[in-house]
Amino acid sequence: MVEIKLMHKSPFNVVHQKLDANFGIFDGWSLPADFGDTGAESKALSESCAVVDLCSFGRIQISGKAAKETINTLFSAENGKIRPDSWAWAKPIDYNGKTLCRIFRLNGGYTLLTQPSQTDSLCQWVQSAAEEGVSVTNVTNKTAMLGLYGPKAFDSMRGVLPFDIDHLDTGDVEKISFMMLSFTLLRGSWLDTEGLELICPAAAGPLAAGAVAKYRHKHNITPAGMDSLRRAIQQHHE
Repeated sequence: MVEIKLMHKSPFNVVHQKLDANFGIFDGWSLPADFGDTGAESKALSESCAVVDLCSFGRIQISGKAAKETINTLFSAENGKIRPDSWAWAKPIDYNGKTLCRIFRLNGGYTLLTQPSQTDSLCQWVQSAAEEGVSVTNVTNKTAMLGLYGPKAFDSMRGVLPFDIDHLDTGDVEKISFMMLSFTLLRGSWLDTEGLELICPAAAGPLAAGAVAKYRHKHNITPAGMDSLRRAIQQHHE
């Protein structure tokens, strides 16, 4: 029997459609390939501020009393450790030398951020090797992730978000409650350049993306598709 895999849809799709996105299939996800001008999108990523859909990038939560030991055993983190309320680049040990992840530590737990094609295999690998009592949960489909990337991304988002972010330094992570919803903010990006990323419950996706879309012209924010994002990631990590 042939296994049929369902295509995932981003919680931001309603907003993408309003912005006239041209959709494509990326790692099993229906996502914007572009918004009509890939040149302008790439330029925004490198020179100003672009907003990108990161829902296809994996989010795996690792918690429990031995979560820290599991992370330290399985991953080699940049600078040797992951500080509380921060994120770091990390490589899985004895897994695949070319695999690059990001891990953040918040409220005693850890979240592993993966590139789209690696999520399932990395989740299974961590589950099989985790210490006893450690919970490993793939929450990619239960959450939404939005990225604001580019040298002016942080300044642009100051005028969009309804809360203060000036205290966030590069590498910081913070959880914020707004309108009875929980949002996680990370200062940084998959491009290892300036950026601000937002993770929220999938149901809150349209609210988050809608706010950015509403004020995009005022704050010079350009919607960018997966074609421009993947090209930029490849260039930064060659």
